[in-house]
Amino acid sequence: MFLIEKINEDNRQRVIDVLKVDVIRHVFAIYDIQYEPEHTTMYAAFDNGSLKGYALVYTALEFPSVVIECEIDVAEKLIEYAPKSHFTMHAPPHLLPIISKRFPDAKYYVEKWMLVKKGEASLFKSKLVRRLRTNDDASKLALLLSSRENRPKRTVKKYVELIGKQAIYGVFVNDKLVSYAGSFIQLPQFWMIGGVYTHTKHRNKGYATFATSAVTEESLKKGKAAALFVRSDNYSAIKVYEKIGYKMIREKLWIDVRTGTNP
Repeated sequence: MFLIEKINEDNRQRVIDVLKVDVIRHVFAIYDIQYEPEHTTMYAAFDNGSLKGYALVYTALEFPSVVIECEIDVAEKLIEYAPKSHFTMHAPPHLLPIISKRFPDAKYYVEKWMLVKKGEASLFKSKLVRRLRTNDDASKLALLLSSRENRPKRTVKKYVELIGKQAIYGVFVNDKLVSYAGSFIQLPQFWMIGGVYTHTKHRNKGYATFATSAVTEESLKKGKAAALFVRSDNYSAIKVYEKIGYKMIREKLWIDVRTGTNP
């Protein structure tokens, strides 16, 4: 019989120590409960002191983001901690039957999680690339992302905060930001790369390769590896990442429950 505990200051470090056995698999949980506890609620299932899984709800985004990692026998109970309205979810593929039963209107996408280790990357450099730092850069990032479909719109102020917190690199053509890539999680062991996007009018020119290479280079200077996830049918993006040296390490599900977004 398992026991579910809400994670707080008393049991947080005990859970983190267990999750560090596989930092990449549990990256969201490790980062969120340490560095953004005010936006994070986490419930963990234990059986005789052994961690069997957890459900995490992160609320700092436009809508909640849920992470489920658990063994099959505790999944139904942990999924009950998901929001009742709309959210996105990351979950391992073996939980799909249970999630489908609980959220029959959800949409599912398979994502490849990819990793490149220090010393194994092939970096492509360009003078068109630099790190975003200024308010003007934030305005240009907002303009670039306004062209992206199925994404929540953010204010320039939000992008100012974003580039102050995250390492984001962009490709500038005639002083216009046309492509970018960033790191939204930085841990001592590795960085998580994400948000890679190129304006539709500037694709197939190698710009995403340059931007991703730049943030990967900084990541590998700070840690032992860089990781990212990409939709499994985004073949052009996968080709870019493989060219840099990223290799698939696992698959996960990205699940949309009534948000209207997709990865």
